[in-house]
Amino acid sequence: MTEVADRPSDAALAEAVRGGDLDAYRELYTRHLGAARRVAAAIAATETERDDLIAEAFTQVLRILRSGGGPDDAFRPYLLATIRNTMIRWHRRDSLVSLVPEVPDAAADDVLDTRMLGAIAAAAFATLPPRWRTVLWRTEIDGESPAELARLLELTPNGVAALAYRAREGLRQAYLDQYVAAGRKRACRSVGGQLAKWVRGGVTERRAQRITAHLDRCADCRELAAGLRRLNEELPATVAPLLLGLPWASTGSAASSGGAAASASTASTASALSWVAAVKTAAAGAAL
Repeated sequence: MTEVADRPSDAALAEAVRGGDLDAYRELYTRHLGAARRVAAAIAATETERDDLIAEAFTQVLRILRSGGGPDDAFRPYLLATIRNTMIRWHRRDSLVSLVPEVPDAAADDVLDTRMLGAIAAAAFATLPPRWRTVLWRTEIDGESPAELARLLELTPNGVAALAYRAREGLRQAYLDQYVAAGRKRACRSVGGQLAKWVRGGVTERRAQRITAHLDRCADCRELAAGLRRLNEELPATVAPLLLGLPWASTGSAASSGGAAASASTASTASALSWVAAVKTAAAGAAL
């Protein structure tokens, strides 16, 4: 028999752990540590936090398996969900602990709770073509290389890399597009449908000129564009948090780029856009 044929499945290893075999869990740890590190690196602010997050997740899963529960053949999704839930729990815990004497008003970035953010990201992911969804998950979460995916996708490794690049950009644009209201004035619909792509620099020069001209004379679309720019600045460096619906640290700084007044104005717009996204997501869920 080959080495691959002799390699026990995740389900067999999980069952062995339930029977008290810690060596089996060591094998599961080795198999899935890379995926855990990629996800943790995308959402944890420091290396120490990343290591703590990974250790906590693996410890939780071990405890559950030894009590007779836990996953069977879907060990990796279960582990990544545990990492996600642990990060969310820590995020909520930290938000409840304040060292300042007064509790400030909720910022625009806090309007959406973690669950709604995850729902919006999931809605954006669902709009992507199946091949984009496949290449995103397999490269960003499972950590497979273009060479490994080439046969599955019937492409060259370079073709897979190009597809992954388009898919990552497509997800970012789709996420921003969730914040654009569908029921806009007729004159604004074509522009509104292009704003997410325009903010990301993905439209032609001629189209960009038309959008800019429309923004010059339309206050509503101008306000929408300002909010989308703010949201775009705060997108994570990698798309893993979007795929998993996890909170991420803001990378933008409205105050440094436009002053306090501009920051307050843009924050108000971002708050309004959050409610647009919430309504769109709720409507999509009700239609299922």
